[in-house]
Amino acid sequence: MKKLYFILTVVFCCLITWSCDKNFLDKAPGVDLTEDNAFLNKANLETFVSTIYRYSVHSNFRYRNQGDIPFSQVNNTDCIHPSSSISDEGDASEASFVHSNRWNEATVLPANIINNEDFRYFIRWIAMRQISLVLKRINDVPDADETYKKQVIAEVKSLRAMNYLEMIKRYGGVPIIDKVFSPGEKVVIPRNTFDDCVKFILKDIDEAIPNLPAAYSASQTGRVTALTALAIKSEVLLYAASPQYNTATPILPMVNPADNNLICYGNFDPNRWKLAADAAKAALDYALANGYGLIDEPANRIPKELDNGTVGPLGNYRVSWETTNNKELIFMYQGGAATAGGVTNIGNAPLTFWNAACYGSFWSGITVPLNFVKKYEKLDGTPQTWDAAGGTDLMAKYAELDPRFKQTMSYTNGYYTARDPISQIYNGGKDYVNCKGGVWLRKYIPRNATSANFVMNDVLFRVNELYLNYAEALNEFSGPVQQAYDAVNAIRTRSGMPNLPTGLTKEQFRQRVRNEIAIELVNDDHRFWDIKRWLIAEEEGVMKGNFEGLQITRTGTSPAFKYSWKPYTFETRTFNKNMYLHPFPQAEVLKGNLIQNPGW
Repeated sequence: MKKLYFILTVVFCCLITWSCDKNFLDKAPGVDLTEDNAFLNKANLETFVSTIYRYSVHSNFRYRNQGDIPFSQVNNTDCIHPSSSISDEGDASEASFVHSNRWNEATVLPANIINNEDFRYFIRWIAMRQISLVLKRINDVPDADETYKKQVIAEVKSLRAMNYLEMIKRYGGVPIIDKVFSPGEKVVIPRNTFDDCVKFILKDIDEAIPNLPAAYSASQTGRVTALTALAIKSEVLLYAASPQYNTATPILPMVNPADNNLICYGNFDPNRWKLAADAAKAALDYALANGYGLIDEPANRIPKELDNGTVGPLGNYRVSWETTNNKELIFMYQGGAATAGGVTNIGNAPLTFWNAACYGSFWSGITVPLNFVKKYEKLDGTPQTWDAAGGTDLMAKYAELDPRFKQTMSYTNGYYTARDPISQIYNGGKDYVNCKGGVWLRKYIPRNATSANFVMNDVLFRVNELYLNYAEALNEFSGPVQQAYDAVNAIRTRSGMPNLPTGLTKEQFRQRVRNEIAIELVNDDHRFWDIKRWLIAEEEGVMKGNFEGLQITRTGTSPAFKYSWKPYTFETRTFNKNMYLHPFPQAEVLKGNLIQNPGW
C-alpha cells in the first residue's frame, strides 16, 4: 500500500477574542495552554475545546480580518472569495490576480492549490491532532463529570467528521489520523480509500449523536448539537451516493487502476441513495421535533423581531439567511467580526459600496452571470425567456421572476442596503462598474449595512438543505414519489412559488430538484461541490464555455426611464477533467509516496 509521509507538530495557542454575539466562542484569552495544563481542570479544558472549534470550524466567506485562524494561509492575501465565484453562481469581478479566477482559467496547480482554494489544508491537520489529544486525555480532567466528558467527546468527533467531509469532497480518500503522535515525529500513514473515509466519518457521527443535546443555552451558542451531527451525516451520505463517487470507474482514473478506490467506491450501488434519503429524513424529522423549521410565515405574520423589510412569501427567504440564529439555521461559523476601521467584506460588496480610494479600484464583489439568472423561473413556474436579441422590458422581466431573485440579488433599481437603497445598475450608473453579469450577489449582506465593514451570517448547515437532500436522494432511489414532491414543494411554497407539476419522470424531477438546489442554496458553498459531484462541470455554461451578462441601458427622463437589455459574453471559462478533484499540495507530494490525484 502506498504511504503518505508527513510531520505532525504540536500547536497550542491561547484563544483570541472573537467579537460576535456573546456565546461559547467568546471565551476570554488566558494563559497559553500546554498539553498538561489543558487537562488540569474543566475550565482549562473548556478553553482548549473552544480553541479546537476555532481550528475546526470553517467559514464560507473570507474576511479582511486576516489574523483569524480559519482564514490563515501561506502568503496571506486579500483576494480569496467564496466558492460562488468559481462556478456559474458568480464572477469575482476584480483584477486578474483574484485567486478564484485561477479555477475559471483552469490554471489551478498542485503548487498553488492552498492559495487558490484549500487554504485550510494544514489547519485541518492541526485540528485533527487537537481532537485526538482530547480523546486520549479527557479522563485526566479531575473535575469533569461523565456526562460532560461524553458531550465533549461527541462534539470533537462531530468536528472531526465535518473536517473529513471537507477533505473527501476535495481529494477523495485521505489519511485517517485517529491518534496522537509526538512533536516532530515522522509518521508514515497510508492514504485511505474513499470507502474507509466515509465509514470513519459515519462511525464518529453515530457515536456522537446520542451524547449531544438538541440545543444549548444562549451562552453556549455555536457548539455542535445533535442536529448538526445529523446534518453532517446527511451530507456525507449524499456525496457518497452521487455520480462522482458512486461508480465503478472514476471520470478520470488513477495512473494505477488499483488505486481508483482512493477516489470512488469502485462500484455503483443504488442502495447508497436510500441511505442518503434515510439520513436526510432522520435529520429533518429531528429538526421539526426540536423547534427547527423553515421560515415560512404568511404575509404580515412574521414576528416583529424578524420584520425588517418585506414579509411573508416575498420575504421569508431573506429572513431565513439574514436573521442571526433563527430556527432554520443549524450550525454556523460564529467567528466573523467587524474590524475597527477596516473593510471586513472586501470580496463580497461591490466597489461603490465602500471607500475605493483607500483600497484601490480593483475590488467589486461578486456579480452573477446570466447563465445562473436563467435558473429563476417565472412566478407561474415556467421558464423565463431571455432572447439573444435583448429587449426593452428589463423591469418587467425582473418583476415576473421567482421572489427569491429579488431577495438574493441586487438588480437595476432594486434595494441594496441602507446606505445605497437603490442599485444604479445601468450605463452611467455608479453600481454598473465591473457588473459583468448585470446583477450583484446580495445574499448575506445585511439590509441595514452602511459600509463594507459588516458581519454576515456564515451558515454551514440549514434546514432547507435537508428538505432538498431528501428530495434528491429519494428520487434517485425510488423515482419522483409523493414524499419527494412534498419536500421540494415545501421549499417552493414558503417563497410563493407553485408546486412542481405532477407526472414528472425521474430525469425531469432530477433536473427540477437540481435547479431548486441551485436557487435555494445560492452562495451557501454548495454549488461548486454539487456541480462536481453531479459531474456536470463540463456542460456548456456551468464551469466551462461562454459566460453571459446583461448590457443595460437607461433611456428617457425621470420618472419614465426605460431600461433596455442585451446579453453578451463577458468571458469564456475552461474546465478540465482533473479539476473534479483537487490536487494535493506539491510540497506534500514531494515528502514522499503520496499518491497524487489523477491528471495533476
